[in-house]
Amino acid sequence: RNIPVTFLVRESSFWNGVLPKGESEMINRHIKNHHIDLRLSTNLKEIISDEKGKVKSIIIEETGEEITCDFVGLTAGVSPNIDFLKNSDIETNRGVLVNRYLETNIKDVFAIGDCAEQREAIGNRRPIEAVWYTGRMMGETLAQTICGNKLEYKPGHWFNSAKFFDIEYQTYGWVFTKPKEGNQHFHWKHNDDTKCITIEFNSDTNQFLGINTFGIRMRHDVFDKWLTEKRTIDYVLEHLADANFEPEFYKTFEKDIQSAYKNQLQTA
Repeated sequence: RNIPVTFLVRESSFWNGVLPKGESEMINRHIKNHHIDLRLSTNLKEIISDEKGKVKSIIIEETGEEITCDFVGLTAGVSPNIDFLKNSDIETNRGVLVNRYLETNIKDVFAIGDCAEQREAIGNRRPIEAVWYTGRMMGETLAQTICGNKLEYKPGHWFNSAKFFDIEYQTYGWVFTKPKEGNQHFHWKHNDDTKCITIEFNSDTNQFLGINTFGIRMRHDVFDKWLTEKRTIDYVLEHLADANFEPEFYKTFEKDIQSAYKNQLQTA
């Protein structure tokens, strides 16, 4: 439609607070390949309106540059909308404080979804999770409690998904921006620069801890099973085809990934 788009990102690379360096940089390139003017390490200072109160331009903090526009979208993150509870007896912090049964401090008052804040975080999970999967699981858990079968909220292994233009993203388990102490990353990227995986695993035991996959669809139930069984990265890569659920006749990359892993071991 020939509508120019400028994308301001505060960080030095897109979503680099979540993604490892290689993945984040691949998404940078993919955004630019879609003719988006991606400005990294750039902050919005001011939105300028015309005489009718409609946006006409923005000012960039670092340079003072003015960019003309007729639409501005802000995605600065989410916060629980709980102001209506501030004068109540329900205990709050950033969100509505709940225990493992999603109970507040008031009998028969519960909170679920992205307004709920766990008093104690569950594993590596954040106390507040603004993800629809967890909201659904909380709803299923609380439904059991309300129907007389009191159930503890146990979300299991972390998983999430998203899409960056043409690149589908899935994550199962934990892959941090940099490996946690005692862990390593194995990273593979296809030459077309739209497919990659990163696996985090324990350096001593080779236990598989999590995977990020871009451009290759992988089955949630298979990785969930492998995480529960505490499989090694060697086992996961050997059986990687079992997790693939691309449509029939799509090209697969398991052999390329396995070969790259063997080469990494030989040069380590």
